[in-house]
Amino acid sequence: MKDGFPKIGNLAGIGFLAAAVLMTTPATSQAQQDEVLAEGRMEYEENCMACHGEAGKGDGRMAEILIVQPSDVTQISKKSGGVFPFWRIYRVIELAEPVRGHLFFPMPVWRNRFGEDERKPGYPAAYLRILVLTHYLESIQEE
Repeated sequence: MKDGFPKIGNLAGIGFLAAAVLMTTPATSQAQQDEVLAEGRMEYEENCMACHGEAGKGDGRMAEILIVQPSDVTQISKKSGGVFPFWRIYRVIELAEPVRGHLFFPMPVWRNRFGEDERKPGYPAAYLRILVLTHYLESIQEE
């Protein structure tokens, strides 16, 4: 990070795609939104599902062996007064904002792990991966 701005990785397309979702009209943005959510789902499946479960209910295959049980990530908005705290969740995933269960060995510091990957060919910048993952989590919230 230089001057407070995240470094753009080799495949910054996800970042541009995420920005496009925010700047386009609803009629033209659905395809971009779908692509961002698909990327986020892929990150979730690869990095979160083992603990938080396929549907995000905290019932992943690793849940039974963890000291701190994984949370039901479909209830974040409900627990936050009906509003998804997007940037707080981004910071939790990044581990810039500590949360119970993410401070110990089982929950990796994703910013560091993704940062290691971004130096490899074909991997987007860490902050973009966290961004699409946060968008995905927002999309699976239950009422």
